[in-house]
Amino acid sequence: MLISFTVQNYRPFADEQTLSLEAVKDDSHPGHAVDCGAFRLLKTAAIYGPNASGKSSLLKAFRMMQRLVRISATRMNLGDPVAGVVPFRLDKARAREPSSFDVRLFLSGTEYQYGFSATRERVCDEWLHVKRKGGRSTNPLMRHYDPASGKTEWQLRGELKGANDIVDKTRDNGLFLSRAAEMNLDFVAELYLWFRDRCSVLDLAKPPLDLMRRTARRAAGDSSFRGRVERLIRDADFAIEGLDAKPEPDAAVPDDPPESIKDDKEIRNLAELARKFSLAINAAKTRFGAHDAMTRFAVQTLHRIPGSEDTVTFSLETDESSGTQRFFAVIGPVLEALDEGRLLVVDELDCSMHPQLTYKLVEMFHSPEANPRGAQLVFATHDTSLMTPALFRRDQIWLTEKTRKGAAVLFSLCEIEPEKRPRKDEPFEKHYLAGRYGGVPNFGPALEDFERL
Repeated sequence: MLISFTVQNYRPFADEQTLSLEAVKDDSHPGHAVDCGAFRLLKTAAIYGPNASGKSSLLKAFRMMQRLVRISATRMNLGDPVAGVVPFRLDKARAREPSSFDVRLFLSGTEYQYGFSATRERVCDEWLHVKRKGGRSTNPLMRHYDPASGKTEWQLRGELKGANDIVDKTRDNGLFLSRAAEMNLDFVAELYLWFRDRCSVLDLAKPPLDLMRRTARRAAGDSSFRGRVERLIRDADFAIEGLDAKPEPDAAVPDDPPESIKDDKEIRNLAELARKFSLAINAAKTRFGAHDAMTRFAVQTLHRIPGSEDTVTFSLETDESSGTQRFFAVIGPVLEALDEGRLLVVDELDCSMHPQLTYKLVEMFHSPEANPRGAQLVFATHDTSLMTPALFRRDQIWLTEKTRKGAAVLFSLCEIEPEKRPRKDEPFEKHYLAGRYGGVPNFGPALEDFERL
């Protein structure tokens, strides 16, 4: 499970800022936290703040870290830029310094702290601290680039001592962790696989077509999963009776050849043969569940005609509302996270969905029955109706805001100075919108005094 994520000198975050999922001492909602060794970790965290205050940038930082761990050894070449690294640019000195990312995890009884710093040109630092159950903390990896000498110093200890062949194969723009995993080093497997398989970062503000296809692909190949998706879609009050997900025919082979080749008998025969071959391949994939990641799926929804047993078929992509599409898109990753104990990070979780529906999605993660494996949900939102003591503890609500120097800061309701710190049972939404906690817009005169328009 995620203990904390820290970012520094990235986009609006100049100074070090940490999102912590360690529960504070609070007897409210005890089921919202899970005991993990010496830690008690929260299942959810909601991030609020004005537009352009750093909410999305925090989640982009997490996505950037995950992406570099996953691809730096296998999909990056010598000289490629470290994509996604953007330092704080309102300070000329910081704009020349590396951005830093650090994550703390508790996995199978072991505590990991892993991180790195990087510029667009290279990885500057990389570190790994490990503490196993009943053991002491070790520092098996330390990497540091000295810009004065242009050299990188490596320190490998313990389980990594002697792994110089991995160092030799780690490029300046790549991570040791990624290269070690690519070379099948068992010691880093659990940590690397967490980044690859056990956390997902989604942006629901974007058109959800790819996410819809991801849910559709899983539903098409797993009847039990499709049944659960159907039940949730039906019970979400979209007036949908059922779903059908099928692979689309290969669009590269048209049923009717273009006019320019209709007169060419040989080409026409080849086109017809290719079309039949494509249909046969799709039929075989459907029968044996062998669809690959490139297969596109068309999702149809079934609506019952009032006063009749008959149904009408709609296209999810073209006929259903944006809210229906986004719920279908996100429910697949939600169920996968709950089933496998994953971390799900979502920007704009509430986008196009009714507040009560978003509320239910959060409740699924809090429920011991729906979430027996300790899945976690971290999300950014503007939906203040969720900001209630009925749904969240104070340590689950985080705010972002900008300082006078334009730098973003991140803090939870528990970290507000004592005289302003909310009680655990007070109306969070009302007091937040009144500006008691910070993290709200500071409007200028044009929006306060309309005569100035």
